[in-house]
Amino acid sequence: MLRRIDYLRRGIRVARGSYVERGVKIGNYTRINHVSHLGVCQIGSYCAIGGRLVVRSTNHHVKYLNMQDWAQVNIIKSTVPVAGKGKGEVIIGHGVWIGDSVVILPGVTVGNGAVIGAGSVVTRPIPAYAIAVGNPARVVKYRFCPEVIALLEAVDWWSWSVEKIQRNRDIFELDFQVIEPVQLREKLENIR
Repeated sequence: MLRRIDYLRRGIRVARGSYVERGVKIGNYTRINHVSHLGVCQIGSYCAIGGRLVVRSTNHHVKYLNMQDWAQVNIIKSTVPVAGKGKGEVIIGHGVWIGDSVVILPGVTVGNGAVIGAGSVVTRPIPAYAIAVGNPARVVKYRFCPEVIALLEAVDWWSWSVEKIQRNRDIFELDFQVIEPVQLREKLENIR
């Protein structure tokens, strides 16, 4: 109940019926639009997440004969865990768009502003502002040129107040695929 109140206060929407493990951190105004399964992870602010996202924060140990955790504890009566092997935290940056039915595996970082295409399985890091698709997901292109990406990373707009975002609405209405880095730098210097 307290988590739900916190989410409402910060403009976060997680679809009813989603499984959200303890320890999951979600940034302001992020939307998870359909039932999803979130293992321990960090999700940035202003993310648009389609349905059926699965974030796996751990995996099964394959070195044992049995790999099913329930059977290991209840049938075999073993105290040796067969699940819970971690490769590091899953981190999803700010302003990320994740399509429907995406799986993100342990230890993966998805950079700010990245796009993950529907049905992708993310097995390795995805850089900021990259567009990645497939199984395994691979970068097919970048949303913007390297100079624009560097400028946007430095702006850190996702940490601005709502009022500051609204005052600088013109920045959010720019076509970043055609603007020259020099023009963008000038506009960013005039942020108020």
